[in-house]
Amino acid sequence: EGGSNVEVLECFTNLGPIQDFCVVDLERQGQGQVVTCSGTLKDGSLRVVRNGIGIDEQAQVELPGIKGLWNLRDSFAAEFDKYLVQSFIGETRVLEISEEELGETELDGFEHAAQTIWCGNVLGDCLCQVTEKSLRLVSCSMKALVEEWSPGGG
Repeated sequence: EGGSNVEVLECFTNLGPIQDFCVVDLERQGQGQVVTCSGTLKDGSLRVVRNGIGIDEQAQVELPGIKGLWNLRDSFAAEFDKYLVQSFIGETRVLEISEEELGETELDGFEHAAQTIWCGNVLGDCLCQVTEKSLRLVSCSMKALVEEWSPGGG
């Protein structure tokens, strides 16, 4: 009779935007829980996700001093990731994903002797790397630096 056919079964708190997260075993029961750093500014909070997710840890690697980690595809349209970029103070390391192994490699056009602040796949089939001193665009197809921008002094 003009009523809605939709019935609310359950409500969930919105955790977005999630700025960061980690998996921990808070109750030491061998069951990982996700702790999120959610929200922004005065509405920011830490949230523990206790149910609704399944965690299947594939590997755990200690990386002392790591400042950032990004996944990259070898082309903008690629379905799967090909590289893991690791940022440390004063250097950037790249791991190549092949079959079921990771191996260290060099990405031509990347600045490996500087800390990466951000990197990612961008339109134009390029990889973008941001360091303290420059922004670099690397062609995925040519595997070479195509453009570099550095801020002017002052």
